[in-house]
Amino acid sequence: MARSASLIPIILLATACVGGNGGAYALQAGEAEPATPSFALYVLSRGKGVPEPARNVLRDARAMLEEAKQEGKVVGLKQTRIGLEGETRLCAEFTDSDAAREMRERIARLMQGVELVNLVVEPCSD
Repeated sequence: MARSASLIPIILLATACVGGNGGAYALQAGEAEPATPSFALYVLSRGKGVPEPARNVLRDARAMLEEAKQEGKVVGLKQTRIGLEGETRLCAEFTDSDAAREMRERIARLMQGVELVNLVVEPCSD
């Protein structure tokens, strides 16, 4: 139960970050590339389960990340259920920042216009 309670702030924060652009992430002008070549994709819900378009983004992003793993660009891939209605965090660690940036851009295009999907540059460690 304590673990579930600790996830509520994460889910609320992630939900708050989802904007009209489908939560796509891009570095702002002048913003430095993160030191950690990793990011997490969150698919969320509004009390009715994760909508199909968001589930499709998760499925397609996972397939892209699995392919990158086969190519040696992804060194770690972890999918974690974070909510009761299928909310999920998919986190990928990359061999270098260039590979991470390229994949972030590809996934950002994939999630364009899809609600309840958020891409966050953050470490994968728990």
